Amino acid sequence: MYARLLAACLTLCVNPAQAGQSASPGDLLSEELYFDDIPRVLTVSRLSQPLSDSPSAVTVIDRETIRASGVIDLPDIFRLVPGFYVGVNAGYVHNTNHVVSYHGMTSSYAGRMQVLIDGRTVYEPLYGGVQWSELPVSIADIERIEVTRGPNAASYGANSFFGVINIITQHPSEAQGAMVSMSHGNGRNEAFYRYGGKRNDTSYRVTLGYRQDDGLQDRVDFKRTRMLSARADHRLGDHDELELHFGLTDGDRGEGDPLVDPLIFLPRTKQVATNFQLAKWRHSLSQRSDFSLQAYRAYSRSDDFFITSDLSRLVPIIFPTRLQYDLEVENERYELEAQHTFSPTDSVRMVWGGSVRQDRTKAPFYLGTDKTQTFNLRQLFGHVEWQPFNRLVLNAGAMVEHNDFTGTDTSPRVSANFRLAPGHTLRLGVSTATRTPAYLEEKFQSHLIATTTIPGVTLIRPYFADSGGLSPERIVSREIGYLGTYGSITLDARVFDDDIRDIVKEFTNRTYVPPAGFTRISNPFDFTNGGDVAIRGYEARLQWRMKPSTRLIANYARTRLSGNEDELERYFLDSVPAEIISALLSHRFNQAWDASLAYYHTSRVTMLGDGNRVDAARYWDARLARSFASGSWKGEVSAVVHNLFDDEFQEFADYNTVRRRAFVTLKLDF
Repeated sequence: MYARLLAACLTLCVNPAQAGQSASPGDLLSEELYFDDIPRVLTVSRLSQPLSDSPSAVTVIDRETIRASGVIDLPDIFRLVPGFYVGVNAGYVHNTNHVVSYHGMTSSYAGRMQVLIDGRTVYEPLYGGVQWSELPVSIADIERIEVTRGPNAASYGANSFFGVINIITQHPSEAQGAMVSMSHGNGRNEAFYRYGGKRNDTSYRVTLGYRQDDGLQDRVDFKRTRMLSARADHRLGDHDELELHFGLTDGDRGEGDPLVDPLIFLPRTKQVATNFQLAKWRHSLSQRSDFSLQAYRAYSRSDDFFITSDLSRLVPIIFPTRLQYDLEVENERYELEAQHTFSPTDSVRMVWGGSVRQDRTKAPFYLGTDKTQTFNLRQLFGHVEWQPFNRLVLNAGAMVEHNDFTGTDTSPRVSANFRLAPGHTLRLGVSTATRTPAYLEEKFQSHLIATTTIPGVTLIRPYFADSGGLSPERIVSREIGYLGTYGSITLDARVFDDDIRDIVKEFTNRTYVPPAGFTRISNPFDFTNGGDVAIRGYEARLQWRMKPSTRLIANYARTRLSGNEDELERYFLDSVPAEIISALLSHRFNQAWDASLAYYHTSRVTMLGDGNRVDAARYWDARLARSFASGSWKGEVSAVVHNLFDDEFQEFADYNTVRRRAFVTLKLDF
């Protein structure tokens, strides 16, 4: 199958006229024009490169795509990336959080994806995933999103296992003046205000927002969020620039699902708060050499207090009948990173650098101690791009890192990009990565203790009792990629073969021995390294500018997971969707009116952790917008309908039923 696909790609590269239509010489871009016009990416190698020179597959989501998609929640935009699985409000511990994963194979925490915002990593050390609802970023402030489809630990270290999402916000100079945006819909209201200005050599913008979302039906998953973000860019001189970023969120979250567990998951409200500060200094050493230094601090806190139900209903001998638990979680991260980019010759570009990071986590209920836990990480990275001649680009890089859980690891990557013809590139690459276990996998200790009416008898109900000592997961990914342009059509195709070792999996520990003086009433869960898997498949992304006013984006991914069924349970082997399809058609009728229509399909899948088996999901989204202007005012009114035909389906788990929702948004710029 792969050989036939590769042969077809090569045929189109050598003779593009066979791509379904004849091509005159004027239709084929010159090599110089093509490589000047193609989008450039910053994320993959830490070097600015055209997509055709990138060592891994990349999907760029621009502002035009974000606007046309009509997404209200940021995670939903990743449904337009080949092979990405998105589940709304996944899990029953963080009810308001989406899951975003590549290839599936995820619990509600999706810990195998690295997510960056302007170069700052935002994954939570306790869970290993991203709390999307708490990110202090407005969709209106996003310039573009670069998604690396494949391991990228060579540039960003452990947890860049399946890929990297890099969210890049607008430069303040591009967001001048005031903007107001208000949305209203089914159980959802939000309002944002942004102001951007310039004073001497400093450009700045400030965004304020409030979001009220009642969540899905039949779930306690509402959220009330206040947000503030700010950025200032200051030119210190001819050779120096300084960036300052700041953001915070706080609000209430709905928690609990008594149908899942009548003891712990009772309906309740918890409070969340986050903030971060970032400073980045850039210095131009010469026309061929730049140095940057970045430092940031991030803080998050979740206050979740609950009282159990009447325990005597379950075990009559228990006294007292109700217990109080504090699920407070507090995280703090400090990181300092230095990077040097230079070109020793006309054909070679290099980047190298390093970072130090410390995470501080306090989670008494989850980690079984009131003490603050610290996790230290040190990284050293390097990458070289060499163009020995005009039609060949070679990339090689590696990351060496040391952390407190698994010690020292090295993650190399190499690739060769062949420019077969103007507008046609073939990429061969091998990349590796590790995933460091999260606290919940390495040190999870949670339980419920109750005294009884029988003297000297105390019951313990352990939920998790981690034995620790986990090894990192390891992946070796091989790919053949193709990027081609046929007039107004761009095709990005990829065949991949990923081998994963030492998968971290959950199991029931039936040999658990409770502490002295306690009687066990259940078996706890634990985590272990068990089983190797292979993920193979192919995916493609087609972008077609049908007319200057009409654009089509279509994505297709076919994936197969295989492994030893003696080592991995059947549900684990079903945790990758076999087929994922998405498409977005947008059209501008005139200067005032435009519309878009999106289609999404995900085949049957069984999610891990809090998830379970859900059937195939198919649905449509629609958007209609009208623009207007009056003097210095510009505005837009848009209506968006998610799940247009109200095709009820489940995402991530059978308790997550998605129904039709409609929203109206008014945006004003002045």
